[in-house]
Amino acid sequence: MTGFDLISRPWIPVTRGGRRVEVSLLDALVEGQEIDGLALDNPLEAVAVLRQVLLPAVLDALGAPRDDEEWSRRWEAGQFNAELVLAYLREHADRFDLFHPTAPFAQVAGLRTAKDETKPISLLVPRLATGNNVPLFSARIENDPPALTPAGAARALLAAHCWDTAAIKTGAVGDPRVKAGKTTGNPTGPLGQLGVVVPVGATLFHTLMLNTPVIPQGLRPVDRPQWRAAPAGPDWRERGALGLLDLLTWQSRRVRLLTDADGTAPGGVTVRRVVLSAGDRLNASAHDLEPHTAWRQAERPRADEPPVRAVRHQPGRSAWRGLEALLATSIPTSDRVTAPTLLSQLARLREDGYVPEDLPLHVLTVGVRYGTQSAVVDDVMVDEIPLPVVALAADSAVRDTVLAVAHQAERLRVAANRLGDDLRAAAGAEKVPWDRGQRLGDVLVHSFTPTVRRLLAGLARSPDKAEQAEWEWRVVARRLAWEVAEPVLSTAAPSTFLGRDPDARYGPRLAVAEASFRRALNDVLGTVTTDAA
Repeated sequence: MTGFDLISRPWIPVTRGGRRVEVSLLDALVEGQEIDGLALDNPLEAVAVLRQVLLPAVLDALGAPRDDEEWSRRWEAGQFNAELVLAYLREHADRFDLFHPTAPFAQVAGLRTAKDETKPISLLVPRLATGNNVPLFSARIENDPPALTPAGAARALLAAHCWDTAAIKTGAVGDPRVKAGKTTGNPTGPLGQLGVVVPVGATLFHTLMLNTPVIPQGLRPVDRPQWRAAPAGPDWRERGALGLLDLLTWQSRRVRLLTDADGTAPGGVTVRRVVLSAGDRLNASAHDLEPHTAWRQAERPRADEPPVRAVRHQPGRSAWRGLEALLATSIPTSDRVTAPTLLSQLARLREDGYVPEDLPLHVLTVGVRYGTQSAVVDDVMVDEIPLPVVALAADSAVRDTVLAVAHQAERLRVAANRLGDDLRAAAGAEKVPWDRGQRLGDVLVHSFTPTVRRLLAGLARSPDKAEQAEWEWRVVARRLAWEVAEPVLSTAAPSTFLGRDPDARYGPRLAVAEASFRRALNDVLGTVTTDAA
């Protein structure tokens, strides 16, 4: 078996000089200031690489900053201490071999089932067909699995630890909890239960720093990443996380990659088959450790419920529509949501002057919607938006503008939906069910997205123009609202002019629906006028 050293072999997809390339773990850490960022061809894998390898390696090698000043000194240095990083990776080099005979990276050596069954490698890749998980537009079937390179297999392996589906898993020899060759009750991977929010900087170094939490008491003495723990066996435990490093590198599955000799592939091997079984389960909330999600406080939690729950992303909902939660860095929102820890920390760093007000900042949001009993992946929700760092401050004019835009857009969505309902009522039809079809408000909000992105990017560059930005938004929002409304008004059936009950003085009819929509626009946007109106 040929080894594949993750420290020195290229396997991490990044953008460098405007080109997509793959770099080694060592290069990613010591040359991060020269790398634009992680390439997001597969955001599930990108987040997994960040959380499972890059961030914990930095934290374990350098330690967590104890205060904001220490964090700032690292930020101002502009790069990580190459000597410390290199020494650390050399010390643990044998644990970063993907195909090590006794301790393969993030796997279990010799893992097997009682019948020596294997699965196609597509089991680790949600976008490919396997078992009941058959994506609608998959070009492959389960009997035709891809042959992943070692680099691709490493990324898929990490993504499985983060996002794998739940339900029944094949039982492994040596696991005492196996019954009838299976284990049941498996939860999804830990990130599958979160709405992941990742701050992204101008370079990979900046991104890693923005994801580095300040921990006044330091990392817990018992804490360690998975590569400093004893090699895992087929048995697993239900336990709490030992600390942040343990949580970031959580081994939610027991996996073994099976290689095929291939002289044309990097490393001389490809991976087509895999053994995957149950892994460790978190039995306690990681609210005090988890930095990458917003949290909602339960109003009246039952004794068997956690007091806080992770906020998950909603399918079809752009990230900018959740700006209120992202900006809840000082006080919770009206529905008791607080921002992710890293954004709250960044708000404090900006307030104390440790980062500039024109800091190039984006926020990447990633989530998974699972299907039947969480055993299949129905959807992967991904979005990335620019975010003015000054908007994180509680008393910022930019924050007020950004929140006003988000609130106004939501009110306009409701108004557009009401217009559609009123026109259907005038024609004698029933309302469109909220969970079926495309409603008029959804079309309107979708048309807002490019404008809101430009507004956020503009405020990041020129935070002093918040008032002008809001005025321009109102003008554009009104124009877009009429661009969506006018086609349905002009093509309404003739019967809507008098409505289904012509004798009713205030019954539903076209003129009433249009007047109601016009009033709603004025209520939300004021009296700003455009030619379109």
